[in-house]
Amino acid sequence: MWSKLEQVLNDPSHKRLGLALAVSVVLHFFLLGKLDLTLPDLKKEMHLIEASIQMPKAVVKTVETPIPEDVVIPEPTPPVKPPEPVEPPEAEMPNQVNEAAVTDAAPDPEPVTENPPQPQTESSEPDPPQEEPQLGDAGLVINENAYQYVETDFDVRTRIDGSTEGKAKITYNLIDNKQYQLKWLTEGSGIVALLFPDLLQTSEGELTKAGLQPKSYLYQFGNKTDKTRTANFDWQTRKVILQTSKGAKTEDLSEGTQDILSFMYQFMYVAPLQTMQIHIATGKKLATYDYSFEGEENINSVLGELKTIHITHSNSDADEKTELWLAIDYQFVPVKIRKTEKNGDVVEMVATRINTNRPTVNN
Repeated sequence: MWSKLEQVLNDPSHKRLGLALAVSVVLHFFLLGKLDLTLPDLKKEMHLIEASIQMPKAVVKTVETPIPEDVVIPEPTPPVKPPEPVEPPEAEMPNQVNEAAVTDAAPDPEPVTENPPQPQTESSEPDPPQEEPQLGDAGLVINENAYQYVETDFDVRTRIDGSTEGKAKITYNLIDNKQYQLKWLTEGSGIVALLFPDLLQTSEGELTKAGLQPKSYLYQFGNKTDKTRTANFDWQTRKVILQTSKGAKTEDLSEGTQDILSFMYQFMYVAPLQTMQIHIATGKKLATYDYSFEGEENINSVLGELKTIHITHSNSDADEKTELWLAIDYQFVPVKIRKTEKNGDVVEMVATRINTNRPTVNN
């Protein structure tokens, strides 16, 4: 019997029939009110489900380090409470107006400055006479105690360290602290005197704040007109006229220009190495000469051992090169002069006497 019932239940057609009957019974009960089917009211209240992720708390393991017994642990210092801000008094606050001062002041008070200008008052007394300007110029250190008179005698040689073949004398004379005169006369001796005439050079000008300022220069080789040349300086128009036997030409003057003679005694006022470039008029031309410092040297002479500064000045197209030994103990007056011509001829002069006392004039 059970086997038959099992066959009936396992039969697909019987399963479909049974399911249809079950659905029919349910519908009859629902329609006839025998079955109360109530669905939940989802509109009355919404249920909120919150979810959060929490990280596990880190566990810090403290390792206590043993403190040596000889270490003293200072007591903790309580925090310092910052001072309360103090309001400055009204009189010290910037842009603060003092009511009492405003009441007593004029309607339009002048602004007060730290250094108020002093009122200028006219004085009935005449202005004191202005003193003569002292020597000095911007960028230059001028020797105000330079010699007013220097007379130097030289032995002349035509070979370096050769025998004496002539004599020379250079005289510098400052008149009334304003006008200067320079004269250089070279004379041969013996056979040289018969072969070569005397050489005369002169320079005249003024003493200014920057030292010597030439007005005229003369180079005269005996009576040979073709060897005579001059330079005349016009400082108002800033022109110099150079005159030779071939004619005259005019050049522009630069500040501080010297002639070939005055530049040697300019070192009494402006010590060497202050300026390493100088404009020089030779009578034939006006050129810019650079001179170099060759070092300090001691030279032997009949005056004894002289401490000197050795300088050389030349120009790329110069006719000659000039070397000077300036005596340190004689305000840089030249005590040795050597000129080398383009053809190699040399004229060397070494001082034998220096006199800085002006000779007296007998009436």
